Amino acid sequence: MEKIFHLKQNGTTVRTEIRAGLTTFFAMAYIIFVNPSILSATGMNSAGVMIATCVSAAIGSALCALFSNQPYALAAGMGLNTFFAFTLCNPDGYGYTWQQALGLTLLAGFLFLIITITPLRSIVIQAVPKNLKHAISAGMGLFIALIGLLNAGLITMNTGFPALGDLKSPACLLTIFGLVVTSILVVCHVQGSLILGMLATVLLSLITGQTALPTQIVSAPTAFGTVFMKLRFSGLLKGSGLSAVFALTALLFTMTMIDMFDTVGFLIGASSAAGTMDEQGNVPKMGQVLAADAASTMVGALCGTSTVTSFAESSTGISAGGRTDLTSVTTGVCFLLAVFFAPLTGIVSSAATSPALIIVGMYMLMDVRNIDFSSMDQAIPAFLTILMMPMSYSITAGIGIGFIAHVICKLAARKTKELNPAMLVIGLVFLLYFCL
Repeated sequence: MEKIFHLKQNGTTVRTEIRAGLTTFFAMAYIIFVNPSILSATGMNSAGVMIATCVSAAIGSALCALFSNQPYALAAGMGLNTFFAFTLCNPDGYGYTWQQALGLTLLAGFLFLIITITPLRSIVIQAVPKNLKHAISAGMGLFIALIGLLNAGLITMNTGFPALGDLKSPACLLTIFGLVVTSILVVCHVQGSLILGMLATVLLSLITGQTALPTQIVSAPTAFGTVFMKLRFSGLLKGSGLSAVFALTALLFTMTMIDMFDTVGFLIGASSAAGTMDEQGNVPKMGQVLAADAASTMVGALCGTSTVTSFAESSTGISAGGRTDLTSVTTGVCFLLAVFFAPLTGIVSSAATSPALIIVGMYMLMDVRNIDFSSMDQAIPAFLTILMMPMSYSITAGIGIGFIAHVICKLAARKTKELNPAMLVIGLVFLLYFCL
């Protein structure tokens, strides 16, 4: 085992690594139920998505272990799953079927892989300013929280404007209970707060008769066939001519960029916390982790789920002493075992998953503290990026408007030296996307 995982070299033991892998799993296990809850809004089979979520997480974590020997776990990412369900498959958005959205996810993963293994990686990463990277994360946080509020009925759009829902309804009361419990657990720094809050809400839902236990707890993963290899590529071009090409290009770039910067941001934070970052601020084996991330996205699309990415909850395992890929392998094995509990998705309602969405949204919004608002040419693009994601109900719109604003503000401030040529090209693509 030492020859495979290099435990002594990294100053760790088998026991420590397994404990760290279990810690990571329980910290991110909420995705097993949240992801089906979100993607089922597209018409996908909930049990099938749960299995796809577990299988892709197991394979993704294994790929990360194989490529990088790092203690990171991967699964269907929050933010990109809401993008999948409520932007790509929204009739008022792009209007794709979930099969076509899976095809787009595979293409975005392939594009990400090409960028990762070529010099384009450093060009793209360096092109987008730090402020916009943080703004994208913060804006997605507000978007995710909004989804949670709407799913729970705490906020409604029945009048055409956002308004408080019926807070006395069973669904709202359950959500409020879950949010209170989860908040208390988070404040008390309890590991696995999100999944524990979800389980408490499910238990109350069962006690009050809002949901019922399934006829069986364990089953063969036959539902996997409802989503496995169901992706489609026909009909991805909406319309004809250059406008359709620009629209598809901007969309794929948006999906790729969100995944890339989400992973890069996580790697910087996790590496800093683990003390593995070098004196120049470089993250060890970043290229290998990004390649595993891209390959996992493609695997996820084949399995039947939205973009698979590195999970910030891996930091909990690192805090527990995880230093090698044995941590990732342990987490992956746990996800693989969870495949056989698909019937449980029936008792996990939106009232149980919405508190997790709201709290995750808060975590992502916290990235706003890293934005420099002292300079207007940086503040305005960041603000518009954050604002337009929830207001337009579109992550693509928020990113595109923020990028265009960045180019305009830098030109207006005569700070052309701070304007990366690649950003000019990206901004132009988005401008054409909105205008054509």
